[in-house]
Amino acid sequence: MAGIQIVVFELDGNEYGIDSLAVNGILRAKKYQIKKVPGMTDCLEGIINLRGQVNYIFNLKKKFGMAETEIHEESKFIMLNTGEAVAGCIVDEVTDIIKLEDEQMQQSPAFAKASGSIYIKGIGKVDDRIIILLDPEKILSVNEQEVLDSEFIKSQANSSIS
Repeated sequence: MAGIQIVVFELDGNEYGIDSLAVNGILRAKKYQIKKVPGMTDCLEGIINLRGQVNYIFNLKKKFGMAETEIHEESKFIMLNTGEAVAGCIVDEVTDIIKLEDEQMQQSPAFAKASGSIYIKGIGKVDDRIIILLDPEKILSVNEQEVLDSEFIKSQANSSIS
């Protein structure tokens, strides 16, 4: 891995990081009302209207098998560029934006890949902190990504018709 700048966030007391190049924006969760979408995957929390565009919001706690908590005052949506679309992930709090050098990173542990945690890209070490680095390309499953891409294409077709 080459040195990268990451957005650091908390989930259930643990620190995670994601490449800042994949981040489209960070929103205060309390400012948006999430609308439920029937029949979607369990980790899909719903949709929000952001600047006239429908954006899907995923619950990383559900995806990672953590205990769910209510969205609170510090909760944020990290909006990620995912394929053709932009999707948000609910996090407890965004805490930092830092640069990690190569010597501060190590590859994902073998047991993480073996257990199906393909979205773990590596581990970052900053002083006494350990930051789990997520792969923005793999946070969403292939099926979830296909749904987002097809919805994005449909919305583009509809906006060109009007």
